[in-house]
Amino acid sequence: MFRPFQDPQLSLGAIQDEMNRMFDRVWHGGVSTRPFDGQPWAPAIDLYEYEDRYAVYAELAGVCAESVEVSYLASSLTIRGEKARPEKVVEGTPSLRSERRFGAFCRTVELPGGIDAERASAKCCSGVLEINVPKSAASRAKTIRVEVEEG
Repeated sequence: MFRPFQDPQLSLGAIQDEMNRMFDRVWHGGVSTRPFDGQPWAPAIDLYEYEDRYAVYAELAGVCAESVEVSYLASSLTIRGEKARPEKVVEGTPSLRSERRFGAFCRTVELPGGIDAERASAKCCSGVLEINVPKSAASRAKTIRVEVEEG
């Protein structure tokens, strides 16, 4: 939970991260994102950092996995694809309620550290895309043992 005035250790970076998450939820929370980024919808994503890798999860229910493209350039991981309108809906049929979004999408997330893009993998299961991007050996945390000198 975000408590800006109860946490004395709160940094400006943490406030910026929380604001970014808030705007991301508003603009890419599965609702219309026009006119802000020119696309009708974008999938919700989660990004986790583990000791040896980054993991990105994207909700892609109803998206054909073959139509999804994942790419990495500089420090940006991009997910592109398209969610087709179901063929069962006859064109011109009046809609009594329409909450699902369809069309092309593109989500880009910045990864914070050095990665090994050659070993990255992606799989889709039950409408959730999972992307694992291993960290490069140079960017992994290292523990240095402290030796005690007698003297």
